[in-house]
Amino acid sequence: MGVGAIFEEKFSKLRDILMPIEDFGEIEEDYAEVKKTSSVKEAPAAQSYSEELKVSNGGTVQFDRSGYQTGSYQHRESSRPQLTVHTTKTPALKVQIYAPSTFDQVAAISDDLKAGKACVVNYEKVEDAEQRRICDFVNGTCYVLDGCAKRISGKIVLYVPQGVDVTEAMTVALTD
Repeated sequence: MGVGAIFEEKFSKLRDILMPIEDFGEIEEDYAEVKKTSSVKEAPAAQSYSEELKVSNGGTVQFDRSGYQTGSYQHRESSRPQLTVHTTKTPALKVQIYAPSTFDQVAAISDDLKAGKACVVNYEKVEDAEQRRICDFVNGTCYVLDGCAKRISGKIVLYVPQGVDVTEAMTVALTD
């Protein structure tokens, strides 16, 4: 065996792997099926015809052709498959805990809510009048952001941004 024969043998094996030998019987059956589904209409004066073919996704393609005009392409789609996007990222909720002592610290709470972070605010270090101002401001921020505010205790409130679902699992514990 010469070098050329060895090269030809290796190349033919590689060709068979990349392009396997197809059964021509299947191709002929597919062609016969396409022939059965296509219908040709001939008008004596204009010599136009219509042809409908099946395509691989299950839909059909219809061609209308007239004698002296370019063909028009119409694609009738019976149904589109529903596509879903799978991501590997899981949304992570970050929670900030605040114990404000003055109204000046309310901007940080609002900024975190705007950034999509949940905030737990402890009002124990604040007088009642100052607590009302801070609470009104943060409640307004939650309202504008379509968020939610849940009272955890008499002096602790949970503020969450839009998209965070808060359920009360222990309503009996909160009433004590």
